[in-house]
Amino acid sequence: MNERALPPQDITPVLVTYNSAAILSWSLPMLADCPAVVVVDNHSADDTVAVVRRELPRATLIEAGRNLGFGRANNLGLEAVQTDYALLHNPDARLAPGALQALREAAQRYPEAAILAPVLYDAPGTVGDFYRGPFHAPACHPVPTPEGDLCAEFVTGAAMLLNMRLMRQVGFFDPWFFLYCEDDDLCLRVRRAGHPIVVVHDAAIEHHVRQSSPSSARTVLRRYYCMTLSRLYLTRKVFGTGRCIALAARIAAAGLLALPFALLGLRRERILRQAARVAAALLAWRHLRRPHCFEPAA
Repeated sequence: MNERALPPQDITPVLVTYNSAAILSWSLPMLADCPAVVVVDNHSADDTVAVVRRELPRATLIEAGRNLGFGRANNLGLEAVQTDYALLHNPDARLAPGALQALREAAQRYPEAAILAPVLYDAPGTVGDFYRGPFHAPACHPVPTPEGDLCAEFVTGAAMLLNMRLMRQVGFFDPWFFLYCEDDDLCLRVRRAGHPIVVVHDAAIEHHVRQSSPSSARTVLRRYYCMTLSRLYLTRKVFGTGRCIALAARIAAAGLLALPFALLGLRRERILRQAARVAAALLAWRHLRRPHCFEPAA
């Protein structure tokens, strides 16, 4: 009789949920044998908390009481981690069998790596856009399938193993990113601190893109609004206010030009996307003199 191998004892998965009930029964069972799991719920209005308690009764469940955003909620979860490693894990992602062990073995091979990432698949055999070079460099599409372990400048926050000793020195997520680009910023700081970011060939995770929360007009607006604000904030952090202003102007102009065509075509998501980008770019101008100006209202 074959017994299922137990997961490593020194890795704590950390998940942030927000109205994620519909996907959790698919993703959480792969974590059931982990000795420690931390779930931070961003004030879900659905049955997310009940599903977490049912699927992972031993998990540490932190109810934030409001929507903290991705980075702040993950920071809250990371502060509760007592093991050597933490695995940031989106609710809409599911680890392949043996992935945790492969990540643990890679962490032993590369002790100076602050972040290690599994190969992320959007569908069986289809590698997702989960690693790349510098965020300001042109992306390579389609993303090449790794033939072995490799170093990257960026890996997505949807799934990353953190060496907690090193990450406590670097710092966790910048809390002023509400949603999007916080993983770009984290990877930039890790690389500037001199630590490698490693993609682990033998570890895999399946990602159902944008299934963490149900989609609606409000969700689409908020997604692209936050994405635009975060991109502007990151640009200002890295390149300065001048580049940020130039980018905001380009985004606003492009969105205003694209909106009439979206309206003519009655393309609802395109209309919402362009409207959100224009609003974010225009509103950002009011706050450029503030040190931390791009956090949207929760």
